[in-house]
Amino acid sequence: MITIYDTTLRDGAQSSDVNLGARDKIELLKALDELGVDYIELGWPASNEKDMEVFLEASKLKLKNAKVVAFGSTKRFGIKAEEDSNLRAIINSKAKVACIFGKTWSDHIEKQLRITPEENLAVIEDSIKFLRKNKMQVFYDLEHFFDGYMDSKSYALRCIKTAANAGAEAIIMCDTNGGTLPEEIGRIVSEVTDFTKKNGIKSELGIHCHDDSGCGVANTLKAVSLGCTHVQGTINGFGERCGNANLCAIIPDLVLKMDAKLPKIKLSRLENTSSIAYTLANKRPNIHQPYVGKNAFAHKGGVHVDAVMKGASYEHINPELVGNKREIILSELSGRANVVEVSRKFGFDVDKKDPRAVEMLKEVELMEKRGYDIGSLDAEQYLLAQKYFGSKKEIFRISTWKVMSEQKNGEYSECVLTGFVDGKDRQVVAPVKGGPVDATFTALKKMIATNRKEIEKVKLINYKVMIAQDQGAESSVRVYIEFKNNGDEWGCVGVSANILEASLEAIRKGFTYFLWKS
Repeated sequence: MITIYDTTLRDGAQSSDVNLGARDKIELLKALDELGVDYIELGWPASNEKDMEVFLEASKLKLKNAKVVAFGSTKRFGIKAEEDSNLRAIINSKAKVACIFGKTWSDHIEKQLRITPEENLAVIEDSIKFLRKNKMQVFYDLEHFFDGYMDSKSYALRCIKTAANAGAEAIIMCDTNGGTLPEEIGRIVSEVTDFTKKNGIKSELGIHCHDDSGCGVANTLKAVSLGCTHVQGTINGFGERCGNANLCAIIPDLVLKMDAKLPKIKLSRLENTSSIAYTLANKRPNIHQPYVGKNAFAHKGGVHVDAVMKGASYEHINPELVGNKREIILSELSGRANVVEVSRKFGFDVDKKDPRAVEMLKEVELMEKRGYDIGSLDAEQYLLAQKYFGSKKEIFRISTWKVMSEQKNGEYSECVLTGFVDGKDRQVVAPVKGGPVDATFTALKKMIATNRKEIEKVKLINYKVMIAQDQGAESSVRVYIEFKNNGDEWGCVGVSANILEASLEAIRKGFTYFLWKS
C-alpha cells in the first residue's frame, strides 16, 4: 500500500511565482481531499501568522480522506523541546500529524547549526519524542539525505535509526537540492531498505524529491520500486527553484503503470485538481504536462489523426481515466464533436451537422486566441451553449459605465452604470470605501436588484489577474473571478486591454450565469 503525501500548500507555495492566500489554501485543501491523498501538508505554523490562521480554519473542516500535517524543524540546540517556539506552534496548530525536518549532512551540521554530529542526533531524538508525547503522529524528513549519505553513510544511517527509535512513523529520504540521478537513488534506497530490515526498523520509508536535474518523478518511482511506501510531492510539480516531484505524473504512473494500490485516490479527478491548483496559484497551465495537460492527448494532422478517427489507439492510456480528454487539433469534425459533447452536458440535443455547432466552435477558437483559456469552467461552457442552443432571454444589459477611484481619507471608488433590467431603463451610482472592482461589482448588483432581489445573495470570493496577450504597454489581461451563493461556487473570465473592462465582463457573465441557472 502506498501513502500519498501532498506538500503543495507548503513546499509548492515556495515557488517564486506562486502566492496562495488563506482562502486559496483552504480551497486547494478541499480539492486535494476530494482527490483522495492521504496527508496534506498545510504549511509551517511557526513561519507566519497567515499559516496559523489557515490551520485553525482547516481544523473546522470535516475532511473525507486526508489528514492535515503541520510542518516544522527540529528544536534549536541548547533549549528544551517544550521551550522551542517552532514545536509549540506545531502543537497549537491543532493538526494531528507533524512532519519535521533535521540535518543529515555533516557539512550543514557543522557550518549551519554549528554543533557536533552527536548533538544533532540528540536534537532529532528530543524533537520527535516531544511531539509523540503530545500525542501527535510524527514523520521525519531527512534533509539533504542523499548528499549526507554519500558524505558519510554510517552517520546518515544513524540519523534514520535515531528517528525510528524516537517514534517517527515514517522516515523520508529527501533529495533536497534535486541533484541525485536515478541510478544513485536506486543504489542508496536499496542499501537503506536492507539496513532497516536487518535492524528491525518498522518505520515506513519515504521519498521526497526535487526536480533540479529533471529526475524528480523518475527518482520517486525508482524509490517506490525498491521499497519506499511513503511518497511526497506537489500538484503540477510546484516548488522552489525547478519544483518538486510532480504528483500529477507520479499518481497515475503508480496506479496505471506500476499497479500500486491507492484505494482512496479518485484518478478521474486528477485533471480537475491540477486545473484548480493552476487557477488558485494564478499560473498559466502547462499544456504539455503529462496526463493532465491540454495537449497530453492531442493529435494534429497526418497519420495520427487518420488512425485515431478510425478507432486505432495512439494514446498510452484512456484520457478519461485521469479526467482529461482527447483533442484533435484543427479538425472540424472533432471540433464539432467537442461542441456537441459540452452542449449535451447542459441538456441541449445538438447534432454535429447543426451549423450553430460550427459557429460556437469558431467563437471558442477566437476566445482561445485572445487568451480566455476557459478550460473546464462550467459557467463559461454553459453561457456559450445557452447562447447558441438555448432559449434564455437577456435579463439585463449594460449601456454605459464609468468608474472613478481616488484616495479620500482612504481608498474610495465609485461606479456609475446605465442599462436595463427586464426591459426597464436603469441608472445606478455605487460609492464604496474600497477599490474600483468592488465598486463595479456593487453597482451591477444594485442595478439588477431593482427587479431581481435574488442577486443580492451572490458574493465575490476570489479575483485573479494575469497577462492574456503580452504586447508591452498594450498587453491585454485575463481577469478570473469566483462567485458564491450558499454552497454553489462558479468562475467566469473577462479579457481586455482595460483591466476594469475585463473585470466588468467577468462580473456580468457571473451574474448572468446565476440568474439563468436559478
